[in-house]
Amino acid sequence: MLLSGFHVCAAGWMAKGRVGYPIVKPGPNCGFGKTGIIDYGIRLNRSEKWDAYCYNPHAKECGGVFTEPKRIFKSPGFPNEYDDNQVCYWHIRLKYGQRIHLRFLNFDLEDDPGCLSDYVEIYDSYDDVHGFVGRYCGDELPEDFFSTGNVMTLKFLSDASVTAGGFQIMYVAVDPVSKSSQGKNSSTTSTGNKNFLAGRFSHL
Repeated sequence: MLLSGFHVCAAGWMAKGRVGYPIVKPGPNCGFGKTGIIDYGIRLNRSEKWDAYCYNPHAKECGGVFTEPKRIFKSPGFPNEYDDNQVCYWHIRLKYGQRIHLRFLNFDLEDDPGCLSDYVEIYDSYDDVHGFVGRYCGDELPEDFFSTGNVMTLKFLSDASVTAGGFQIMYVAVDPVSKSSQGKNSSTTSTGNKNFLAGRFSHL
């Protein structure tokens, strides 16, 4: 339940006075070739300055790695409201050559014109560093999205105040198409949703 630092070795405070950082996939610079939580252990000096994380020890478990050709996943506690200080990552990884058709079935997050409080982000990649597609909040259903490859990442973050009903998202695998129809790509996104931020940056 850490806020960031998946690929930059950015350590922060966790529960019960421990310090560590999360690694989704092994790399040459972070995690010692391992995945999961790199735990520095309990710190005796609680005034040490580390990178900031938000941690909610009572938050519901969320996130995961999906490889099935079709799945529906939900915000923590859905259809009940999600908790404060919740951070979730869902990584979708399908067979090589397949693409991912993502569809929002329900969507209700804290309404914020800048999407700075509670939001869902989509990345057209297997991490939250590359392939930023957009950030979504409010209660308007985001439009369907088609990945350019066989991987996709979704991030959900809630701040320390105001919650809402949450969301339900479905994805299905799209098999490779013939060359004659490759030009018909439905992966374009619309900015018609007033609470939508699109661009090519990693973090605000």
